[in-house]
Order: sequence, then structure tokens, then C-alpha cells
Amino acid sequence: MKTNFFKKIMMPAAVVILGSGGAFVTTSMSSTKGLANVQGYRFVSQADPCHAQQLCSNVFNPTICTSGSNQLFGKANPNVNVCDVPLYKIP
Repeated sequence: MKTNFFKKIMMPAAVVILGSGGAFVTTSMSSTKGLANVQGYRFVSQADPCHAQQLCSNVFNPTICTSGSNQLFGKANPNVNVCDVPLYKIP
């Protein structure tokens, strides 16, 4: 009787609970990934201090974002032409 109760009630309940938890975890992981991509800029000259180059990430990792031998930076304020925010390679 106890084995029959476990198979009919407890196993489906456990599957539903684990499935719901997994759905919430994967949704939260994927939603933060897309927000980290930002435009990377390189310094060309005083007349063009922020030249758009490629997408980078603003989430810290050991690899800096580069284009050739130039390190790329981001803008703290999109309305100001100053690029001083360090960026990292998209994983």
C-alpha cells in the first residue's frame, strides 16, 4: 500500500516541483546574458576619441576586449564622447 501511494502521488509531485525550479533557474540565467553586450570603442585620434569597433561585454572576465592590438573601452554616458570603461571579451 505504501509503495503504491508513493508511485501514484509523490513521484509526479516531485517531478512537477523539480521541473518548475529548473524553469525558473534557466529563465533567470538567460535574461542576464543578453544585457551584458555593449559597443566597444577604440581611440583613433583627438578628433575621433571613440571610434565604434565591435561588441564586447561589461561583465568581468580575465580576457579584455581587443580589436587587433587595440584595447576597446565603453562609454559611461552615451551622450559624452569619452570612452574609459574597461570591457571584456564576450564568452
